[in-house]
Amino acid sequence: MKIVVADDNRTFRLLLGTVLNRWGYAPIMLEDGESAWKALSSPSGPRLAILDWVMPYADGIEVCRRVRSAGLPHYVYIVLLTSKTEEGDLLVGLEAGADDYLLKPVNLHQLKLRLRAAERVLTAERRHRLIAEVASDGIVTMGGSGIIQFANHSAGTIFGLPAHELVGQPFSDLVPGFGMSGHLMESEAAVERDGAQTRSWAPAELLGRHRSGKLIPLEVSFAESVEAAQEPLITMVIRNVSERKARENYRAHVQKLESIGQLAAGVAHEINTPMQYIGDNLRFIQDSFRAVEQMLTASRDSVAALAQTASDASRLSDLNALATTLDLDYLLNETPQAIEQAVEGAERVAEIVRALREFSHPGGQETAPVDLNHLLENVALVSRNKWKYVAVLKTQLDPDLPRVRCLAGELSQVFLNLIVNAADAITEAFEGRPGQKGELLVTSHRDEDFVEVRVEDNGTGIPEHAQAKVFDPFFTTKPVGSGTGQGLSIAYAIVTRRHCGSIKFETEPGAGTTFIVRLPIDGPESQQPLMGVEHGAASMPEPARAATWHAASV
Repeated sequence: MKIVVADDNRTFRLLLGTVLNRWGYAPIMLEDGESAWKALSSPSGPRLAILDWVMPYADGIEVCRRVRSAGLPHYVYIVLLTSKTEEGDLLVGLEAGADDYLLKPVNLHQLKLRLRAAERVLTAERRHRLIAEVASDGIVTMGGSGIIQFANHSAGTIFGLPAHELVGQPFSDLVPGFGMSGHLMESEAAVERDGAQTRSWAPAELLGRHRSGKLIPLEVSFAESVEAAQEPLITMVIRNVSERKARENYRAHVQKLESIGQLAAGVAHEINTPMQYIGDNLRFIQDSFRAVEQMLTASRDSVAALAQTASDASRLSDLNALATTLDLDYLLNETPQAIEQAVEGAERVAEIVRALREFSHPGGQETAPVDLNHLLENVALVSRNKWKYVAVLKTQLDPDLPRVRCLAGELSQVFLNLIVNAADAITEAFEGRPGQKGELLVTSHRDEDFVEVRVEDNGTGIPEHAQAKVFDPFFTTKPVGSGTGQGLSIAYAIVTRRHCGSIKFETEPGAGTTFIVRLPIDGPESQQPLMGVEHGAASMPEPARAATWHAASV
């Protein structure tokens, strides 16, 4: 074990160095306090020191104070050498931070025993520090003043800082909502352990501030230990619960969507029943009118023939006058068109109802082969009311696209979010330009073992400052009350975690954005989960597209 020996007496240093070598130590012999401080404060510095009280540049007391106030990443055990025998002087040395003292002239037997005691203390300290360092949760200690005295590696990771940079900071700087009086009021009853009064508090949910400025949800457990005549030591176990919160919000959002889906399915059922007999009746009228039309045509021909007979001329004149009054020619021309349009409208409603029923179906928890083109067409139809006033939506769907093994209900939600976001971006971009509409393009094609779906718009694009946060939970660029900030984070979770695919975007502020979703054709079971988020403006090589496309304007 390395040990610093700092004494301005050269003869004493030589003697003590020889003895320490014989005892198995690796002594570092120094002649002043400033050199001792530099050696002890280095990251890999010795953890055991023998310091003379009186030395040049910095005495032993000053070195003790520096070591204790520096927040070093390791503990240094200090034995103070002195010829002072007054009790008050010895207390000064211990209060400055010395762990032990030895009177001069030094008794080597006593020194050897005290160094062994120091090794036991350092071994125990190293063991406890190792436990703290390998813990997955952040561990932070502070005094009654709220200043951090120790932080493990996990705590540094949570806040985005090296652990040693946390030491010396007020805990309230890292957790802005924390207050000693506010969060450490009601606690469990204090118990005595190893001569110290300890008490603990139920875990509290607080918001911490990452180095980047981002707020992160934390679960913090507090415990306080108070020994007689010493400052209270508060230990905090900190857990980053961002993932848990995201899962909770995701589950809540899914439950909400399921409720909406069930309601929509009920409404769809109610609409579907009358629309069936409306459609049937309109078709009956359509068929019947053809017969009436034939009858009326024959009657008019007969009337024209009879008009040649003078005896019936007066009666036929009345019939012609009635036909003129009823505008029979107009009715014969317009009624078939009205019936045709009514039938077309009824069929359109029925088509929307079918799409809504498919979209709202909760689906199972197991993947199944899905016609992705049909799914995209349904989503475009269901979301029509969102985009039809601001954009022209076109699809270019590969007719040879294979079925994709996936969770259809969840992917419907993904593409609905992307289309709605695109419509919102177009609305913002074309604000103040009445009569003009944007363009929204949905494409699909196969790329080796994947299917790629693109949702492209010519809206506002994504500002550069927001691009790194697009998939973060609760992040939104929309005005307050217009967005929850969960749509894209849920889409990211569904695509990457549930389907082992990828989602990224290409954007140009002021020109538009394209979101690109890639899904494995054989389902998530065929892939390893993807970690991280792909995003930004870097383009991917354009894959070869099928020669024949199905192009349609919805």
